[in-house]
Amino acid sequence: MDTTTPQQTVAERQPYKNKTDGFSLQFPGDRTFQENVYGASVMFSSPVSATDKIKENVSIIKKTMSKNYTLEEYYTLNKDALTKEPNYTEVQVSTIKVNDLDSKKVIFTYTDHGTNLKVEQLLIIKNNIAYTLTYIATEATFNDYAQKVDEMIATREII
Repeated sequence: MDTTTPQQTVAERQPYKNKTDGFSLQFPGDRTFQENVYGASVMFSSPVSATDKIKENVSIIKKTMSKNYTLEEYYTLNKDALTKEPNYTEVQVSTIKVNDLDSKKVIFTYTDHGTNLKVEQLLIIKNNIAYTLTYIATEATFNDYAQKVDEMIATREII
């Protein structure tokens, strides 16, 4: 018996385009989204299960920068802000390519109101505009959605 989970096909994804903030991507068909929420251009939320402590979500924030930061400088600024979170621990940092742009992928954990959270952030800079894609889940459920998040990231385009 085959116990592998089939990969999501393009047909199972929905297109999303934000002309105002200049990006597009495809998101899993089982997600809902809301625009202009909590400072994000858009937030995609997973279906809620009975055991969820939080609704796993992916948000995208666009920020026009006050000066021409490098990716390393922007990562450092971002990290400085995050280290103020309770029990902040950086798990992994790597530089990857997303649509031919250097991007910083950061995975970290912290505690919010007694819940241990795990976060994946992708930092991208293009034309003095920073895009931060953030996936947040509990530490216990992070891996349940990580592959779908990586698939979303792979379809992201800055337009």
